[in-house]
Amino acid sequence: MLSAPPAVGARYGAGLRAAALASAALALIQLALLAHTAWDKSDTGDEPTYLGAAALLWSHRDFAFNCEAPALPKWGFALAMRLVDPRLNETPSESDRAVAHVLWNRPLEVLRRNLFAARMATVLVTVAGGWLLARACSRFGAEAGLAAHALWCVSPGLLANGSLATLDAWAAALLAAAFLAAVRLVESPGLLRSAVLGAALGLAAACKATTLAAIPVALALGGWALVRPAGRARGSAGRRRAASAAAFVLAGIAALWAVYGFRFGWVDTRRFAEVYGWPGSSFGPVPFPEWIQGLLTQAALGARGHRTYLFGEVRQHGWWWFYVAVLAMKTTLGAQALAVSRLAAWLRRAPSRPSRLVDGALAAYPVLLLATLSLGRTQTGVRYLLPLYPFLMAWAGRGVADLRGAFGRAGAAFGLLCLLASAAESLAVHPHHLMFYSRWAGGPTNGPRFLIVGDDWGQDQRRLGEWQRERDLPAIFYAAYSGTPQKWGIRFSEPPCAPRRGVYALQAVEVHRPRRIDEGCLDWLTVEPPDERIGYSIYIYYVNKERLDRLVAERRTREPFWRSGAASPEPPP
Repeated sequence: MLSAPPAVGARYGAGLRAAALASAALALIQLALLAHTAWDKSDTGDEPTYLGAAALLWSHRDFAFNCEAPALPKWGFALAMRLVDPRLNETPSESDRAVAHVLWNRPLEVLRRNLFAARMATVLVTVAGGWLLARACSRFGAEAGLAAHALWCVSPGLLANGSLATLDAWAAALLAAAFLAAVRLVESPGLLRSAVLGAALGLAAACKATTLAAIPVALALGGWALVRPAGRARGSAGRRRAASAAAFVLAGIAALWAVYGFRFGWVDTRRFAEVYGWPGSSFGPVPFPEWIQGLLTQAALGARGHRTYLFGEVRQHGWWWFYVAVLAMKTTLGAQALAVSRLAAWLRRAPSRPSRLVDGALAAYPVLLLATLSLGRTQTGVRYLLPLYPFLMAWAGRGVADLRGAFGRAGAAFGLLCLLASAAESLAVHPHHLMFYSRWAGGPTNGPRFLIVGDDWGQDQRRLGEWQRERDLPAIFYAAYSGTPQKWGIRFSEPPCAPRRGVYALQAVEVHRPRRIDEGCLDWLTVEPPDERIGYSIYIYYVNKERLDRLVAERRTREPFWRSGAASPEPPP
Protein backbone atom coordinates (compact mmCIF):
# COMPACT_ATOMS: atom_id res chain seq x y z
CA MET A 1 0.00 0.00 0.00
CA LEU A 2 1.44 3.37 -1.02
CA SER A 3 1.51 6.28 1.38
CA ALA A 4 2.52 9.89 1.04
CA PRO A 5 5.94 10.96 2.31
CA PRO A 6 5.85 12.48 5.82
CA ALA A 7 6.59 15.99 4.54
CA VAL A 8 3.76 15.83 2.00
CA GLY A 9 1.37 14.48 4.62
CA ALA A 10 2.36 17.24 7.03
CA ARG A 11 1.78 19.93 4.39
CA TYR A 12 -1.60 18.38 3.52
CA GLY A 13 -2.60 18.29 7.18
CA ALA A 14 -1.50 21.87 7.67
CA GLY A 15 -3.52 22.90 4.63
CA LEU A 16 -6.63 21.23 6.03
CA ARG A 17 -6.15 22.94 9.38
CA ALA A 18 -5.69 26.33 7.69
CA ALA A 19 -8.84 25.80 5.63
CA ALA A 20 -10.79 24.78 8.73
CA LEU A 21 -9.60 27.87 10.62
CA ALA A 22 -10.47 30.14 7.70
CA SER A 23 -13.91 28.55 7.44
CA ALA A 24 -14.47 29.01 11.18
CA ALA A 25 -13.48 32.68 10.89
CA LEU A 26 -15.93 33.17 8.02
CA ALA A 27 -18.72 31.57 10.05
CA LEU A 28 -18.01 33.82 13.04
CA ILE A 29 -18.01 36.92 10.84
CA GLN A 30 -21.33 35.91 9.30
CA LEU A 31 -22.79 35.18 12.74
CA ALA A 32 -21.84 38.66 13.96
CA LEU A 33 -23.23 40.36 10.84
CA LEU A 34 -26.51 38.43 10.98
CA ALA A 35 -26.99 39.01 14.71
CA HIS A 36 -26.38 42.74 14.34
CA THR A 37 -28.87 42.99 11.48
CA ALA A 38 -31.42 40.93 13.41
CA TRP A 39 -31.20 43.34 16.34
CA ASP A 40 -31.23 46.46 14.19
CA LYS A 41 -34.33 45.84 12.05
CA SER A 42 -37.97 46.19 13.06
CA ASP A 43 -40.57 43.60 12.08
CA THR A 44 -40.97 42.96 8.36
CA GLY A 45 -44.04 42.11 6.31
CA ASP A 46 -44.55 38.40 7.07
CA GLU A 47 -42.81 38.05 10.42
CA PRO A 48 -45.75 38.87 12.75
CA THR A 49 -47.84 36.17 11.08
CA TYR A 50 -45.05 33.61 11.34
CA LEU A 51 -44.42 34.41 15.00
CA GLY A 52 -48.12 34.21 15.84
CA ALA A 53 -48.31 30.87 14.05
CA ALA A 54 -45.21 29.69 15.91
CA ALA A 55 -46.79 30.60 19.25
CA LEU A 56 -49.99 28.72 18.34
CA LEU A 57 -47.94 25.74 17.24
CA TRP A 58 -46.02 25.69 20.50
CA SER A 59 -48.93 26.26 22.86
CA HIS A 60 -51.83 24.51 21.10
CA ARG A 61 -50.21 22.28 18.45
CA ASP A 62 -52.19 24.30 15.93
CA PHE A 63 -50.76 23.43 12.52
CA ALA A 64 -53.73 24.85 10.60
CA PHE A 65 -53.14 28.60 11.00
CA ASN A 66 -50.79 29.88 8.30
CA CYS A 67 -50.52 26.32 6.95
CA GLU A 68 -49.22 27.63 3.61
CA ALA A 69 -45.94 28.30 5.46
CA PRO A 70 -44.39 24.91 6.41
CA ALA A 71 -43.85 24.16 10.07
CA LEU A 72 -40.14 23.49 10.62
CA PRO A 73 -39.00 27.14 10.79
CA LYS A 74 -41.96 27.96 13.02
CA TRP A 75 -40.86 25.27 15.47
CA GLY A 76 -37.48 26.99 15.53
CA PHE A 77 -39.02 30.42 16.12
CA ALA A 78 -41.22 29.04 18.89
CA LEU A 79 -38.37 27.29 20.70
CA ALA A 80 -36.22 30.42 20.56
CA MET A 81 -39.03 32.64 21.88
CA ARG A 82 -39.85 30.15 24.63
CA LEU A 83 -36.25 30.31 25.85
CA VAL A 84 -36.60 34.04 26.53
CA ASP A 85 -40.34 34.38 27.21
CA PRO A 86 -42.11 31.91 29.54
CA ARG A 87 -45.42 33.57 28.69
CA LEU A 88 -45.34 31.92 25.29
CA ASN A 89 -47.16 29.01 26.94
CA GLU A 90 -50.06 31.38 27.68
CA THR A 91 -50.72 32.21 24.02
CA PRO A 92 -54.47 32.56 23.29
CA SER A 93 -55.88 30.11 20.78
CA GLU A 94 -57.22 32.83 18.41
CA SER A 95 -54.77 33.75 15.66
CA ASP A 96 -55.11 37.54 15.89
CA ARG A 97 -54.73 37.44 19.68
CA ALA A 98 -51.72 35.16 19.32
CA VAL A 99 -49.86 37.73 17.23
CA ALA A 100 -50.76 40.48 19.68
CA HIS A 101 -49.68 38.31 22.63
CA VAL A 102 -46.24 37.72 21.15
CA LEU A 103 -45.65 41.25 19.85
CA TRP A 104 -48.12 44.09 19.93
CA ASN A 105 -49.50 43.75 23.49
CA ARG A 106 -46.06 43.53 25.04
CA PRO A 107 -43.71 46.33 26.11
CA LEU A 108 -41.37 47.42 23.36
CA GLU A 109 -38.35 45.82 25.02
CA VAL A 110 -40.19 42.47 25.23
CA LEU A 111 -41.40 42.76 21.63
CA ARG A 112 -37.87 43.42 20.45
CA ARG A 113 -36.46 40.60 22.58
CA ASN A 114 -38.98 38.07 21.20
CA LEU A 115 -38.37 39.22 17.64
CA PHE A 116 -34.61 38.98 18.08
CA ALA A 117 -34.82 35.53 19.68
CA ALA A 118 -36.93 34.16 16.82
CA ARG A 119 -34.56 35.67 14.29
CA MET A 120 -31.57 34.11 16.03
CA ALA A 121 -33.02 30.69 15.21
CA THR A 122 -32.71 31.63 11.52
CA VAL A 123 -29.27 33.10 12.12
CA LEU A 124 -27.93 29.87 13.60
CA VAL A 125 -29.48 27.76 10.85
CA THR A 126 -27.98 30.05 8.20
CA VAL A 127 -24.49 29.87 9.70
CA ALA A 128 -24.78 26.08 9.98
CA GLY A 129 -25.87 25.92 6.34
CA GLY A 130 -22.69 27.72 5.29
CA TRP A 131 -20.54 25.29 7.27
CA LEU A 132 -22.28 22.32 5.63
CA LEU A 133 -21.82 23.89 2.21
CA ALA A 134 -18.11 24.35 2.90
CA ARG A 135 -17.79 20.71 3.89
CA ALA A 136 -19.55 19.56 0.74
CA CYS A 137 -17.50 21.78 -1.56
CA SER A 138 -14.22 20.80 0.11
CA ARG A 139 -14.60 17.51 -1.78
CA PHE A 140 -13.73 19.55 -4.89
CA GLY A 141 -10.65 21.01 -3.18
CA ALA A 142 -9.87 23.34 -0.29
CA GLU A 143 -10.04 26.40 -2.56
CA ALA A 144 -13.54 25.51 -3.77
CA GLY A 145 -14.77 24.93 -0.21
CA LEU A 146 -13.45 28.26 1.06
CA ALA A 147 -14.64 30.18 -2.00
CA ALA A 148 -18.18 28.78 -1.76
CA HIS A 149 -18.25 29.47 1.98
CA ALA A 150 -17.04 33.04 1.45
CA LEU A 151 -19.77 33.64 -1.13
CA TRP A 152 -22.35 32.28 1.32
CA CYS A 153 -21.11 34.38 4.23
CA VAL A 154 -21.11 37.72 2.39
CA SER A 155 -24.14 37.15 0.16
CA PRO A 156 -26.47 40.16 0.58
CA GLY A 157 -29.50 37.91 0.02
CA LEU A 158 -28.49 35.60 2.86
CA LEU A 159 -27.38 38.42 5.14
CA ALA A 160 -30.80 40.00 4.61
CA ASN A 161 -33.10 36.99 4.87
CA GLY A 162 -30.85 34.99 7.16
CA SER A 163 -31.45 37.61 9.85
CA LEU A 164 -35.26 37.45 9.72
CA ALA A 165 -37.87 35.10 11.19
CA THR A 166 -38.90 33.95 7.73
CA LEU A 167 -38.63 30.71 5.77
CA ASP A 168 -36.25 31.26 2.88
CA ALA A 169 -32.85 31.02 4.58
CA TRP A 170 -34.04 27.85 6.31
CA ALA A 171 -34.79 26.30 2.92
CA ALA A 172 -31.35 27.29 1.61
CA ALA A 173 -29.59 25.86 4.69
CA LEU A 174 -31.49 22.56 4.56
CA LEU A 175 -30.63 22.20 0.88
CA ALA A 176 -26.98 22.79 1.80
CA ALA A 177 -27.38 19.84 4.18
CA ALA A 178 -28.99 17.81 1.38
CA PHE A 179 -26.11 18.79 -0.92
CA LEU A 180 -23.58 17.38 1.55
CA ALA A 181 -25.68 14.24 1.95
CA ALA A 182 -25.80 13.83 -1.84
CA VAL A 183 -22.02 14.19 -2.12
CA ARG A 184 -21.52 11.53 0.55
CA LEU A 185 -23.98 9.23 -1.22
CA VAL A 186 -22.08 9.55 -4.49
CA GLU A 187 -18.80 8.87 -2.67
CA SER A 188 -20.12 5.69 -1.07
CA PRO A 189 -23.62 4.55 -2.10
CA GLY A 190 -25.65 2.74 0.53
CA LEU A 191 -28.96 2.50 2.35
CA LEU A 192 -27.98 4.71 5.28
CA ARG A 193 -26.69 7.52 3.10
CA SER A 194 -29.78 7.29 0.89
CA ALA A 195 -31.92 7.64 4.01
CA VAL A 196 -29.90 10.63 5.23
CA LEU A 197 -30.39 12.38 1.89
CA GLY A 198 -34.12 11.62 1.98
CA ALA A 199 -34.42 12.95 5.53
CA ALA A 200 -32.56 16.15 4.60
CA LEU A 201 -34.92 16.76 1.69
CA GLY A 202 -37.94 15.93 3.85
CA LEU A 203 -36.84 18.60 6.33
CA ALA A 204 -36.20 21.00 3.45
CA ALA A 205 -39.77 20.40 2.24
CA ALA A 206 -40.89 21.28 5.78
CA CYS A 207 -39.33 24.73 5.19
CA LYS A 208 -40.41 25.79 1.70
CA ALA A 209 -42.33 24.19 -1.17
CA THR A 210 -39.74 25.34 -3.72
CA THR A 211 -37.32 22.73 -2.36
CA LEU A 212 -39.49 19.94 -3.80
CA ALA A 213 -37.86 20.42 -7.21
CA ALA A 214 -34.65 19.00 -5.71
CA ILE A 215 -36.25 15.58 -5.16
CA PRO A 216 -36.18 14.33 -8.79
CA VAL A 217 -32.60 15.58 -9.11
CA ALA A 218 -31.62 13.66 -5.96
CA LEU A 219 -33.32 10.49 -7.22
CA ALA A 220 -31.50 10.70 -10.54
CA LEU A 221 -28.17 11.32 -8.80
CA GLY A 222 -28.70 8.44 -6.39
CA GLY A 223 -29.66 6.10 -9.22
CA TRP A 224 -26.53 7.04 -11.14
CA ALA A 225 -24.35 6.50 -8.05
CA LEU A 226 -25.71 2.99 -7.64
CA VAL A 227 -25.16 1.85 -11.24
CA ARG A 228 -21.64 3.21 -11.69
CA PRO A 229 -18.79 0.74 -11.07
CA ALA A 230 -18.32 1.65 -7.40
CA GLY A 231 -21.99 0.97 -6.76
CA ARG A 232 -22.26 -2.21 -8.82
CA ALA A 233 -19.35 -3.80 -6.98
CA ARG A 234 -21.46 -4.11 -3.86
CA GLY A 235 -24.19 -6.32 -5.32
CA SER A 236 -27.13 -6.37 -7.69
CA ALA A 237 -27.70 -2.87 -9.04
CA GLY A 238 -31.45 -3.43 -9.43
CA ARG A 239 -32.00 -4.59 -5.86
CA ARG A 240 -29.77 -1.90 -4.46
CA ARG A 241 -31.52 0.83 -6.43
CA ALA A 242 -34.91 -0.36 -5.19
CA ALA A 243 -33.77 -0.63 -1.57
CA SER A 244 -32.00 2.74 -1.64
CA ALA A 245 -34.99 4.43 -3.29
CA ALA A 246 -37.25 2.98 -0.61
CA ALA A 247 -34.91 4.20 2.14
CA PHE A 248 -34.79 7.64 0.52
CA VAL A 249 -38.58 7.96 0.22
CA LEU A 250 -39.40 6.50 3.64
CA ALA A 251 -36.83 8.66 5.42
CA GLY A 252 -38.12 11.79 3.64
CA ILE A 253 -41.72 11.04 4.56
CA ALA A 254 -40.76 10.19 8.15
CA ALA A 255 -38.80 13.45 8.56
CA LEU A 256 -41.64 15.56 7.17
CA TRP A 257 -44.24 13.67 9.18
CA ALA A 258 -42.21 14.09 12.40
CA VAL A 259 -42.23 17.86 11.94
CA TYR A 260 -46.04 17.66 11.85
CA GLY A 261 -46.29 15.51 14.97
CA PHE A 262 -47.10 12.27 13.11
CA ARG A 263 -50.62 13.56 12.59
CA PHE A 264 -53.30 12.11 10.32
CA GLY A 265 -56.16 14.23 8.99
CA TRP A 266 -58.30 15.36 6.09
CA VAL A 267 -57.41 17.82 3.33
CA ASP A 268 -59.95 20.26 1.89
CA THR A 269 -59.31 20.94 -1.81
CA ARG A 270 -62.08 23.47 -2.42
CA ARG A 271 -59.87 26.56 -2.50
CA PHE A 272 -57.44 24.90 -4.88
CA ALA A 273 -60.17 23.43 -7.09
CA GLU A 274 -61.99 26.76 -7.33
CA VAL A 275 -58.97 28.40 -8.98
CA TYR A 276 -58.49 25.61 -11.51
CA GLY A 277 -62.20 25.07 -12.22
CA TRP A 278 -62.34 21.61 -10.70
CA PRO A 279 -65.01 20.21 -8.39
CA GLY A 280 -63.99 20.72 -4.78
CA SER A 281 -63.83 17.87 -2.32
CA SER A 282 -61.81 16.53 0.58
CA PHE A 283 -59.69 13.44 1.03
CA GLY A 284 -58.08 11.58 3.89
CA PRO A 285 -57.04 10.63 6.40
CA VAL A 286 -53.47 11.21 5.25
CA PRO A 287 -50.21 11.97 7.03
CA PHE A 288 -49.19 15.64 7.52
CA PRO A 289 -52.54 16.97 6.21
CA GLU A 290 -51.71 20.60 7.06
CA TRP A 291 -48.58 20.46 4.90
CA ILE A 292 -50.60 19.09 1.98
CA GLN A 293 -53.28 21.73 2.61
CA GLY A 294 -50.60 24.40 2.59
CA LEU A 295 -49.12 23.08 -0.64
CA LEU A 296 -52.51 23.23 -2.36
CA THR A 297 -53.06 26.72 -0.96
CA GLN A 298 -49.72 27.86 -2.35
CA ALA A 299 -50.62 26.38 -5.74
CA ALA A 300 -53.92 28.27 -5.70
CA LEU A 301 -52.26 31.54 -4.69
CA GLY A 302 -49.57 31.05 -7.31
CA ALA A 303 -52.15 30.59 -10.06
CA ARG A 304 -53.67 33.96 -9.19
CA GLY A 305 -50.34 35.71 -9.49
CA HIS A 306 -48.73 38.41 -7.37
CA ARG A 307 -48.43 42.15 -7.81
CA THR A 308 -44.88 42.54 -9.10
CA TYR A 309 -42.81 45.58 -10.01
CA LEU A 310 -39.92 45.70 -12.46
CA PHE A 311 -38.41 48.58 -14.44
CA GLY A 312 -41.23 50.98 -13.62
CA GLU A 313 -44.04 48.60 -14.54
CA VAL A 314 -46.48 46.73 -12.30
CA ARG A 315 -47.89 43.38 -13.40
CA GLN A 316 -49.94 40.68 -11.74
CA HIS A 317 -48.44 37.78 -13.67
CA GLY A 318 -44.84 38.90 -14.07
CA TRP A 319 -42.25 38.43 -16.81
CA TRP A 320 -40.43 35.34 -18.02
CA TRP A 321 -37.10 37.14 -17.45
CA PHE A 322 -37.98 38.55 -14.03
CA TYR A 323 -35.60 36.34 -12.04
CA VAL A 324 -32.77 36.89 -14.48
CA ALA A 325 -33.09 40.61 -13.76
CA VAL A 326 -33.32 39.87 -10.03
CA LEU A 327 -30.06 37.90 -10.11
CA ALA A 328 -28.34 40.74 -11.96
CA MET A 329 -29.54 43.42 -9.55
CA LYS A 330 -29.41 41.51 -6.24
CA THR A 331 -26.09 39.65 -6.66
CA THR A 332 -22.75 41.36 -6.12
CA LEU A 333 -20.68 42.19 -9.18
CA GLY A 334 -17.79 40.28 -7.64
CA ALA A 335 -19.81 37.06 -7.58
CA GLN A 336 -21.01 37.69 -11.12
CA ALA A 337 -17.44 38.34 -12.28
CA LEU A 338 -16.28 35.08 -10.71
CA ALA A 339 -18.99 33.15 -12.57
CA VAL A 340 -18.20 34.81 -15.91
CA SER A 341 -14.45 34.34 -15.46
CA ARG A 342 -15.00 30.61 -14.91
CA LEU A 343 -16.68 30.42 -18.30
CA ALA A 344 -13.72 32.32 -19.77
CA ALA A 345 -11.34 29.80 -18.18
CA TRP A 346 -13.18 27.02 -20.00
CA LEU A 347 -12.36 28.68 -23.34
CA ARG A 348 -8.67 28.47 -22.51
CA ARG A 349 -8.73 25.07 -20.86
CA ALA A 350 -11.75 22.84 -21.44
CA PRO A 351 -12.99 21.01 -18.32
CA SER A 352 -12.66 17.25 -18.09
CA ARG A 353 -15.62 14.93 -18.47
CA PRO A 354 -15.90 14.25 -14.69
CA SER A 355 -15.82 18.00 -14.05
CA ARG A 356 -18.59 18.55 -16.60
CA LEU A 357 -20.68 15.87 -14.90
CA VAL A 358 -20.24 17.56 -11.53
CA ASP A 359 -21.21 20.93 -12.98
CA GLY A 360 -24.24 19.41 -14.67
CA ALA A 361 -25.38 17.93 -11.36
CA LEU A 362 -24.89 21.28 -9.60
CA ALA A 363 -26.87 23.10 -12.30
CA ALA A 364 -29.79 20.67 -12.48
CA TYR A 365 -31.85 21.95 -9.55
CA PRO A 366 -31.17 25.68 -10.19
CA VAL A 367 -32.19 25.32 -13.84
CA LEU A 368 -35.33 23.38 -12.94
CA LEU A 369 -36.44 25.77 -10.22
CA LEU A 370 -35.51 28.91 -12.15
CA ALA A 371 -37.53 27.72 -15.14
CA THR A 372 -40.50 26.87 -12.93
CA LEU A 373 -40.43 30.23 -11.17
CA SER A 374 -39.91 32.17 -14.40
CA LEU A 375 -42.83 30.52 -16.15
CA GLY A 376 -45.09 30.84 -13.09
CA ARG A 377 -47.40 33.70 -12.29
CA THR A 378 -46.09 34.48 -8.80
CA GLN A 379 -42.80 36.38 -8.85
CA THR A 380 -41.84 38.05 -5.62
CA GLY A 381 -38.13 38.75 -5.39
CA VAL A 382 -34.72 37.42 -4.53
CA ARG A 383 -35.81 35.48 -1.44
CA TYR A 384 -37.49 32.89 -3.67
CA LEU A 385 -34.07 32.22 -5.21
CA LEU A 386 -32.25 31.50 -1.94
CA PRO A 387 -32.71 27.70 -2.26
CA LEU A 388 -30.56 27.92 -5.40
CA TYR A 389 -27.68 29.55 -3.57
CA PRO A 390 -25.86 26.43 -2.24
CA PHE A 391 -25.59 25.02 -5.76
CA LEU A 392 -24.78 28.29 -7.51
CA MET A 393 -22.12 29.08 -4.92
CA ALA A 394 -20.64 25.58 -5.22
CA TRP A 395 -20.48 26.04 -8.99
CA ALA A 396 -18.86 29.47 -8.68
CA GLY A 397 -16.50 28.31 -5.93
CA ARG A 398 -15.14 25.61 -8.21
CA GLY A 399 -14.17 28.40 -10.57
CA VAL A 400 -11.15 29.37 -8.45
CA ALA A 401 -9.41 26.10 -9.32
CA ASP A 402 -10.39 26.51 -12.98
CA LEU A 403 -8.89 30.00 -13.04
CA ARG A 404 -5.69 28.72 -11.49
CA GLY A 405 -5.51 25.89 -14.02
CA ALA A 406 -6.20 28.15 -17.00
CA PHE A 407 -4.25 31.28 -16.04
CA GLY A 408 -1.87 30.20 -13.27
CA ARG A 409 -1.25 32.47 -10.31
CA ALA A 410 -2.83 35.42 -12.09
CA GLY A 411 -6.07 33.50 -12.42
CA ALA A 412 -6.05 32.50 -8.75
CA ALA A 413 -5.37 36.11 -7.79
CA PHE A 414 -8.26 37.28 -9.93
CA GLY A 415 -10.57 34.76 -8.25
CA LEU A 416 -9.50 36.08 -4.85
CA LEU A 417 -10.06 39.64 -6.06
CA CYS A 418 -13.62 38.72 -7.12
CA LEU A 419 -14.34 37.33 -3.66
CA LEU A 420 -12.93 40.43 -1.94
CA ALA A 421 -14.90 42.72 -4.25
CA SER A 422 -18.08 40.76 -3.50
CA ALA A 423 -17.48 41.13 0.23
CA ALA A 424 -16.77 44.85 -0.05
CA GLU A 425 -19.88 45.56 -2.12
CA SER A 426 -22.10 43.61 0.26
CA LEU A 427 -20.65 44.90 3.52
CA ALA A 428 -20.83 48.50 2.29
CA VAL A 429 -24.60 48.47 2.88
CA HIS A 430 -24.57 46.62 6.24
CA PRO A 431 -27.00 46.27 8.01
CA HIS A 432 -29.37 47.27 5.19
CA HIS A 433 -28.92 44.13 3.06
CA LEU A 434 -32.62 43.90 2.18
CA MET A 435 -32.09 47.08 0.18
CA PHE A 436 -28.94 45.84 -1.53
CA TYR A 437 -28.75 46.47 -5.26
CA SER A 438 -25.72 45.88 -7.44
CA ARG A 439 -24.02 48.66 -9.34
CA TRP A 440 -25.95 47.58 -12.46
CA ALA A 441 -28.99 49.12 -10.77
CA GLY A 442 -27.11 52.07 -9.29
CA GLY A 443 -26.81 50.65 -5.78
CA PRO A 444 -29.40 50.91 -2.98
CA THR A 445 -30.04 54.59 -3.66
CA ASN A 446 -31.21 54.06 -7.22
CA GLY A 447 -32.21 50.38 -7.23
CA PRO A 448 -35.84 50.78 -6.10
CA ARG A 449 -36.60 52.59 -9.33
CA PHE A 450 -36.05 49.28 -11.16
CA LEU A 451 -37.10 46.58 -8.69
CA ILE A 452 -38.85 46.65 -5.34
CA VAL A 453 -40.52 43.40 -4.35
CA GLY A 454 -39.68 42.20 -0.85
CA ASP A 455 -36.83 44.71 -0.54
CA ASP A 456 -38.52 47.53 1.37
CA TRP A 457 -40.45 45.37 3.84
CA GLY A 458 -40.98 47.95 6.59
CA GLN A 459 -37.70 46.98 8.25
CA ASP A 460 -36.61 50.50 9.22
CA GLN A 461 -39.60 51.62 11.30
CA ARG A 462 -37.55 51.38 14.49
CA ARG A 463 -34.99 53.74 13.02
CA LEU A 464 -37.74 56.11 11.90
CA GLY A 465 -39.22 56.17 15.41
CA GLU A 466 -35.83 57.01 16.89
CA TRP A 467 -35.24 59.63 14.20
CA GLN A 468 -38.56 61.30 15.07
CA ARG A 469 -37.81 61.30 18.81
CA GLU A 470 -34.32 62.72 18.31
CA ARG A 471 -35.79 65.66 16.36
CA ASP A 472 -38.64 66.12 18.80
CA LEU A 473 -41.22 66.06 16.03
CA PRO A 474 -44.73 65.72 17.54
CA ALA A 475 -46.15 64.24 14.33
CA ILE A 476 -45.15 63.47 10.75
CA PHE A 477 -46.89 62.40 7.58
CA TYR A 478 -45.97 58.76 7.05
CA ALA A 479 -46.75 56.47 4.11
CA ALA A 480 -46.55 53.16 5.98
CA TYR A 481 -46.31 49.76 4.37
CA SER A 482 -46.72 47.10 7.06
CA GLY A 483 -46.79 46.29 10.76
CA THR A 484 -47.77 48.56 13.63
CA PRO A 485 -45.66 51.73 13.28
CA GLN A 486 -47.01 53.22 16.54
CA LYS A 487 -45.31 50.44 18.48
CA TRP A 488 -41.95 51.72 17.29
CA GLY A 489 -42.73 55.25 18.47
CA ILE A 490 -43.85 56.71 15.13
CA ARG A 491 -46.51 59.38 15.63
CA PHE A 492 -48.04 60.07 12.28
CA SER A 493 -51.00 60.68 10.05
CA GLU A 494 -51.58 59.60 6.46
CA PRO A 495 -49.88 61.85 3.90
CA PRO A 496 -52.27 64.08 1.95
CA CYS A 497 -52.62 63.87 -1.79
CA ALA A 498 -52.94 67.67 -1.95
CA PRO A 499 -49.79 69.77 -1.43
CA ARG A 500 -49.29 70.61 2.25
CA ARG A 501 -46.47 71.73 4.52
CA GLY A 502 -44.96 69.24 6.97
CA VAL A 503 -42.37 66.53 7.44
CA TYR A 504 -42.94 63.46 5.28
CA ALA A 505 -41.60 59.93 5.65
CA LEU A 506 -42.37 57.69 2.68
CA GLN A 507 -41.64 54.00 2.43
CA ALA A 508 -39.76 53.45 -0.82
CA VAL A 509 -42.22 50.77 -1.91
CA GLU A 510 -45.10 53.25 -1.51
CA VAL A 511 -43.26 55.71 -3.72
CA HIS A 512 -42.34 53.36 -6.54
CA ARG A 513 -45.11 50.77 -6.28
CA PRO A 514 -48.00 52.30 -4.28
CA ARG A 515 -50.27 49.84 -2.51
CA ARG A 516 -51.84 51.58 0.47
CA ILE A 517 -52.08 54.99 -1.16
CA ASP A 518 -53.54 55.88 -4.53
CA GLU A 519 -51.25 55.88 -7.52
CA GLY A 520 -50.17 59.43 -8.24
CA CYS A 521 -51.20 60.68 -4.78
CA LEU A 522 -47.72 61.87 -3.82
CA ASP A 523 -46.47 62.87 -7.25
CA TRP A 524 -46.67 66.51 -6.16
CA LEU A 525 -44.03 65.73 -3.50
CA THR A 526 -41.74 63.35 -5.38
CA VAL A 527 -41.02 65.92 -8.04
CA GLU A 528 -37.75 66.33 -6.15
CA PRO A 529 -35.48 63.66 -4.61
CA PRO A 530 -35.73 63.07 -0.86
CA ASP A 531 -33.72 65.13 1.59
CA GLU A 532 -32.66 62.10 3.61
CA ARG A 533 -32.97 58.33 3.53
CA ILE A 534 -33.32 56.08 6.55
CA GLY A 535 -31.81 52.68 5.87
CA TYR A 536 -32.31 53.35 2.13
CA SER A 537 -35.95 52.29 2.55
CA ILE A 538 -37.60 55.44 3.96
CA TYR A 539 -37.52 58.74 2.10
CA ILE A 540 -37.62 61.93 4.19
CA TYR A 541 -38.95 65.24 2.86
CA TYR A 542 -39.05 68.58 4.68
CA VAL A 543 -41.70 70.81 3.14
CA ASN A 544 -41.83 74.42 4.32
CA LYS A 545 -43.74 77.24 2.63
CA GLU A 546 -40.98 78.11 0.19
CA ARG A 547 -40.51 74.52 -0.88
CA LEU A 548 -44.25 73.96 -1.13
CA ASP A 549 -44.56 76.86 -3.53
CA ARG A 550 -41.68 75.48 -5.59
CA LEU A 551 -43.14 71.95 -5.67
CA VAL A 552 -46.52 73.25 -6.79
CA ALA A 553 -44.88 75.30 -9.51
CA GLU A 554 -42.76 72.36 -10.71
CA ARG A 555 -45.24 69.52 -10.37
CA ARG A 556 -45.50 69.16 -14.15
CA THR A 557 -41.75 68.99 -14.59
CA ARG A 558 -40.66 66.65 -17.35
CA GLU A 559 -38.00 64.97 -15.20
CA PRO A 560 -39.39 64.39 -11.71
CA PHE A 561 -37.51 62.28 -9.19
CA TRP A 562 -40.44 59.88 -9.43
CA ARG A 563 -43.95 59.80 -10.82
CA SER A 564 -46.09 56.85 -9.79
CA GLY A 565 -49.21 57.85 -11.70
CA ALA A 566 -50.32 59.95 -14.62
CA ALA A 567 -48.97 63.45 -14.95
CA SER A 568 -50.55 65.75 -12.40
CA PRO A 569 -53.13 68.20 -13.69
CA GLU A 570 -52.32 71.85 -13.92
CA PRO A 571 -52.54 73.41 -10.44
CA PRO A 572 -55.34 75.90 -9.92
CA PRO A 573 -54.37 79.54 -10.37
